[in-house]
Amino acid sequence: MPRILVVDDDDAVRESTERILRAAGYVVETARGGEEGFGLARQGLFDVILSDMRMPGMSGLDLLHRLRESRVDSAFIIVSGFGTVDTAVEAMKLGAVDFVQKPFVREELLARVRTAGERRQLARQVDLLQRHIRPTGSLEALVGTSPAMTQVKEWIRRAAPVPGTVLITGETGTGKELAARAIHACSPRADRPFVALNCAALTESLLENELFGHGKGAFTGAAAPRPGLIEHASGGTLFLDEIGTMSKALQSKLLRALEAGEVRRIGENDSRRVDVRFVAATNIDLKAAIEAGEFRRDLYYRLNVHRVHMPPLRERTGDLRLLVDYFLARFGPGTGVERCSDEVWALLLAYDYPGNVRQLEHMIQRAVAIAQTPELQPEDLPEEVLAPRVAPAAQEGTVAAARERADKQTIAATLARHGGEIGAAARELQVSRTTMWRLMKKYGIAD
Repeated sequence: MPRILVVDDDDAVRESTERILRAAGYVVETARGGEEGFGLARQGLFDVILSDMRMPGMSGLDLLHRLRESRVDSAFIIVSGFGTVDTAVEAMKLGAVDFVQKPFVREELLARVRTAGERRQLARQVDLLQRHIRPTGSLEALVGTSPAMTQVKEWIRRAAPVPGTVLITGETGTGKELAARAIHACSPRADRPFVALNCAALTESLLENELFGHGKGAFTGAAAPRPGLIEHASGGTLFLDEIGTMSKALQSKLLRALEAGEVRRIGENDSRRVDVRFVAATNIDLKAAIEAGEFRRDLYYRLNVHRVHMPPLRERTGDLRLLVDYFLARFGPGTGVERCSDEVWALLLAYDYPGNVRQLEHMIQRAVAIAQTPELQPEDLPEEVLAPRVAPAAQEGTVAAARERADKQTIAATLARHGGEIGAAARELQVSRTTMWRLMKKYGIAD
């Protein structure tokens, strides 16, 4: 069932609209004005947004304009008691899908919301299908329309066409190799080789041989010369994943290849010219590794010409529905599984995904494989999602512990003022209902 956001400064209208939509089975959240609505809507969790036209501060058209600038693709319906043809035309030009004039009839409102929701879901399915059939190296393979992912794509668009090494940072499972492939695909080197190597998967000697190759007789068993991956990638892109695990001796050799544009095979005296774009990735803090004497400072600055940071999934929950739909489209055909139940959506939205997108992918793949119905149920999810992990409490006596106590007291007091109504408390604290659930779980506050 589509998720709806109702934005209206009139309490009576907002509450009556919410009741109508909830009675029809929709999941509904509300906002008392444009600013609050923008804060909720930009998370990308809603299929349809109904917004009043005239509101103090940010109007409905202003809200629509800001959401389109932020690339929020929810279907937008303008609602107004002062409707004119010119206003409707202006709203449509900005991307609204419909215009409803107050006072509206219940059946008319539901019909328009249903149509908008169906169109939005159809557009999303088409988009996901197109992403699924595109090569994994394309920029479109980076699924997500949240502000964080929009920024990542913009960084890639800027960095890909121009020379220079690229350093991709981010936690494990955030899609660093997908970003590297997108950089290659968007660069003038797109028709040349893309070569990927995980530096953590090999010992130092094997990694050196893989990178630089060897000459005939360089060691026992070297019966013939062999070019390394740097030579193999000449003209194209070499992606070095987990660069932070490379030994300092190999870092020195890599720095020489980067600066001079040449490599020397193991056991040979002559150097060979190469033309390679290096893209490196790491899930560790390289600056901390430099201070610990584990990573060369000069290599870090040589790699960090262009920087792309992949955000963790917990910081772009607005992309969760797109990602789940994408994985359902990928793993669902042939199994009969088509969607998630409302209970599953609630669990997925409340989880923090320490393994990021890769964890979500494996989670949906497993759930689809064992599901007994066309709709995923809670029992199809892993145990850790059904019983979310609790973050360790801050050490007593620290600033963090004092902040946690203050946060818990504020949340509990706000809930008490609103009689335990989570939505109302979330609006006062200016956070989403999902964030409110997470905070309540973190601090052990009963629903």
